[in-house]
Amino acid sequence: MIIIKKNEPLANHCTYRIGGPARVLFLAADEREIIAGIEIAKENRFKTMILGGGSNILFSDRGFDGLVLKLANNFIKIAEEKEDRAVVLAGAGAPLAALVKFALDNSLAGMEWAAGIPGTAGGAIRGNAGAFGREIGASVLRVRALEISGKSVVPAIVGKEDCAFGYRESVFKRNKNLVITAAKFVLEKGNANEIADKIKECAEKKRISQPLDFPSAGSVFKNPEGFFAAKIIEDCGLKGRSAGGAQISEKHANFIVNRGNAKADDVLALIAQIKAAAKEKFAVDLKEEIEIV
Repeated sequence: MIIIKKNEPLANHCTYRIGGPARVLFLAADEREIIAGIEIAKENRFKTMILGGGSNILFSDRGFDGLVLKLANNFIKIAEEKEDRAVVLAGAGAPLAALVKFALDNSLAGMEWAAGIPGTAGGAIRGNAGAFGREIGASVLRVRALEISGKSVVPAIVGKEDCAFGYRESVFKRNKNLVITAAKFVLEKGNANEIADKIKECAEKKRISQPLDFPSAGSVFKNPEGFFAAKIIEDCGLKGRSAGGAQISEKHANFIVNRGNAKADDVLALIAQIKAAAKEKFAVDLKEEIEIV
């Protein structure tokens, strides 16, 4: 059933817990509903934004004057199975945590690195999410998407090569007319106990190194080639600096956390300070990994 909410606070739909109201929030549970949401936006000439888990985004305090289409198609199933591997089909709205658990429950290896990472399968593909030297693009077989062209919305199958995966990049991030609806992942069959141990190891590393006690959007900046953004920020003496309710984490300097009452403008103020300091001290132009709306 289609769910439509008016003037819905976007703070309720992102991990930062920051953001003013969306003029319209449209929750789509399947591809048919996604198409319906896009068509409603076109008919009413609304600006449109596609939203997954909201784990890598900073919404404005003023909200979004348009239609936010939130993907809630969260199915996961085995599409094909062979002796040594399986193809898993997941909806774009499926949480990464659910995909990790599904892989474990079916003794499939390849998603352990994603343990503890918030967000959805679609969002992870769009930004080619990764950790511990692994990226989700390595497991993608093909992606089902909707291509918005003028007044038409056309289903499209995008093969792995055409996804153009790069460091926190993909064709879906560069082309906003492509909306991911589902994807197939190739995962190797393995030992459930070994997979479980690896998941625990990855989750523990995140717990130790990242400020998981406070709302955030994960790493704010991409790592420049040859550098670590967190080390640059720390060497600039900015670790722990605050602006309003936002703070550069004392645990991981590439996280800006919401200490409880942060506004988007507080986060933006710290982002500006970090970029200026990195440029002055290291002549490095830091680029945001999070999306600012």
